[in-house]
Amino acid sequence: MAGHLTSVKDRLRIDPRRGPERPQASCHEGAPKVLLVNPPPFQKVEPYYDTPDYPRTALACLAGYLREQGIDVYVLDCKFDRLNYETGMEFYREIKPDIVGFTAFTNEIVQAATFAELVKAEDPDVLTVIGGVHVTALPERTMREFSQFDYGITGEGEETIYEFAQNFSDRASLAKLPGVCYIENDDYCFDRPSVPIADQTTLPFPAWDMFWPAREYIIQSSRGCPYACKFCMNPGGRVVRPRTPENVLDEIGWILDTFDAQSISFGDEIFTIKRDRVMEICQGMIERGYHKRVEWWCQTHVRTIDLELAELMREANCKLVGLGIESGDEATLKKMGKGTTLENIFDAVQTMKKAKLPFMTFFILGQPDETAEKAWSTVDFAVKLNPDLPIFGIMVPYPGTEIARMVANGEGGYQLLSEDWNDYNKQFGNSLEFENLPRKTLERIQFFGYLKVFIWNFRLIDLAKFIWTFRSEGIAVVKKQLGLVKKDLSVFVPFSVDSTRIEFAPIKDEDAKEKK
Repeated sequence: MAGHLTSVKDRLRIDPRRGPERPQASCHEGAPKVLLVNPPPFQKVEPYYDTPDYPRTALACLAGYLREQGIDVYVLDCKFDRLNYETGMEFYREIKPDIVGFTAFTNEIVQAATFAELVKAEDPDVLTVIGGVHVTALPERTMREFSQFDYGITGEGEETIYEFAQNFSDRASLAKLPGVCYIENDDYCFDRPSVPIADQTTLPFPAWDMFWPAREYIIQSSRGCPYACKFCMNPGGRVVRPRTPENVLDEIGWILDTFDAQSISFGDEIFTIKRDRVMEICQGMIERGYHKRVEWWCQTHVRTIDLELAELMREANCKLVGLGIESGDEATLKKMGKGTTLENIFDAVQTMKKAKLPFMTFFILGQPDETAEKAWSTVDFAVKLNPDLPIFGIMVPYPGTEIARMVANGEGGYQLLSEDWNDYNKQFGNSLEFENLPRKTLERIQFFGYLKVFIWNFRLIDLAKFIWTFRSEGIAVVKKQLGLVKKDLSVFVPFSVDSTRIEFAPIKDEDAKEKK
C-alpha cells in the first residue's frame, strides 16, 4: 500500500491500523466503544510538539492496555495526523464512541476542552473524560473550570480507564473508582487516589500499530523520578519503576521490524538512574543489531552518567543526551531540590565530551528571586559548557509544583501575569515575571543566550543550522521583541490541516508483536 492520505474517509477505509489483519482482542459483550484523543493545537507554537513526527505515547499506552482487556478502542492523534477540529470531528462521527478520553498537559487543557465541547454539542450522552498531568495536579479546579468534561482520571490511567469502561453505564460504580473525580450538584466528588502500577513490565506494549507508521517513537522504559525539583510536578512519583531490559528491547525490536522507525526517544525522566539496567539495554541493542538500524536519544541527571556508561551508549548508537542543568548559579542550585552542583554539572559535561557523545543542556531562566545578573550568569555558564544544543526556557508555574505555590503566595519575587493555560509554555509563554525583572528582559536574555553560546564558541556553522532548524520559533521571538505584532494577532503560524503530509508505507505482513 502506498500513497497519500487524502481524507478522513479514505483514512478509515485504508487505515492499516484497523484492518482485519491486525490482531484484535475479542471485545466483551456490552463493552463500550472508546475513542482516545490528543486534540489539535490552536496554532503551531513549537513544531516538535504541535506537529510531531511521533505518536502520543500516553494514547498508545492506554490503547494497548484497553485492547488487551477486550475493550473496543480507537485513537485519534490530531497533532500527529495533522487534523484540526473539523476533520477530527469527522473521525469522531465515523467511530461513534460511547466514551471519549482526552490527555492533556497544562498548555493543552483548553484544546482538549474545545474538542470535548464539540463532542457534547453533537451527543450530550457521550461520556467525556480528561486525564493527564493537568487534571492530576488540579482535579477540582479542572472539573469546575471545564464543564465539557464529565469525569476526570487522575494519576496513571491504564487500570482506571479500563475499570471506567467496564462500569460506564453504572454511574454509581463510577463514583467509587480510584482516581476518578467529577462534579455533582456543585459538589466535588473524589473517592480515593489510584495506586501506581509497581511492575511496569506487566503492562502490554503501547498500541503503536494503531497509529500511522512514524519516523520517531517515544518509549517509556521507566516511570518516576527520585528528585524533588521545585519546577516539576513529578507525575510519575518519586519511586522509579523500571521495565526489564529484555522487555524494553523486545518493544524496540517490534517497532523496528514493523514500522522501520528512524529514531527512538526514551521518555524517562532520568534514563540512566539505574545504571546496570541501562548497560544491559545498550549491550542488548548491540547484540541484537539494533544499533545499526536506529539512532536514539534520552534525558538524564548529571549525577547518573559516567565515562564507561557514556561510551557504551555511544556504541549503541545514542546520538544525543539531554542534561537538566537549569541554572549557572550555585546558590540557586542548592535551593532547587535537584541535588546538583556546578562541579557535578561540569564533570558530567566533561564526561560527555570525552566519550564523544553529543549532548544538549536544559536551562530555566526565572528561578526564585532571579535577577538579571543571575540570569546572565546562567547564560555565561552555558557558554562555558558549550553544549551541542542549548535550550533556554523561562520558568512556568505549572500546577502542582512548588513554583506554582510560591507564585500563588507572592514568594520568590514572582508576579503572575496570566492564568490563561495557553500561556503556560517554557519557550513562548507569558505566565509570570519578577518585581524587578520584567518579562521582556527575561525574553531578551533568553534570545541572546542562544546566540552567545554559538558565537562566543566560534560555532557559526552550528548557529546557522540552529537558526534554520528553529526558524519559525526564531521569527516569532524577533517579532515579539521588536513589537511588530498587534496585541490581538498571534506571532505564531496558525495550525492548519495537512492531510497529505503523511506518506505511509505498508505495514509488514507479520502480525503486530503480542506480548507474552
